[in-house]
Amino acid sequence: MKEKSEEYKKVYFEFFNDILDEDYVESVWAAVENEKEGLYKLKNIPFFVKSYSSDDIVHAELEDDRLVVKGLVKESGNSTLQVFCYKEEDVEKVRNRLKDFGCASELSHLSKYFSVDVPSNVDYNPIREYLTELEQQEVIGYSEACLAH
Repeated sequence: MKEKSEEYKKVYFEFFNDILDEDYVESVWAAVENEKEGLYKLKNIPFFVKSYSSDDIVHAELEDDRLVVKGLVKESGNSTLQVFCYKEEDVEKVRNRLKDFGCASELSHLSKYFSVDVPSNVDYNPIREYLTELEQQEVIGYSEACLAH
């Protein structure tokens, strides 16, 4: 039996970006869950928007030819972290260590900034300890953009 292939669309978050200190629009790929009802499942790790994680189901409405997210429908249980490395040479090392913990990450257009997906089945405590240690050593700064753990 052939599985149904997922259809993907871009959904857009409109918000004030505290990191860049400006009004901002962030796009994220999402799988269509129910187009009639405007339900979409996020398939990327958000970079800047807070309170959303990969695999969350959101409600979006068409505005000016784009799907604008209006709210969260169902949490995935995943968490999203935002990490900034003070030195570019630390980025790969930190991302690799987070991968060892079971986390995925995506590098943004800013070379020292990336977002991290902490799956719901991964223990967040050792990750927090690791990141806090790096923050105290002034290697990184990080924030818990969406904490479900």
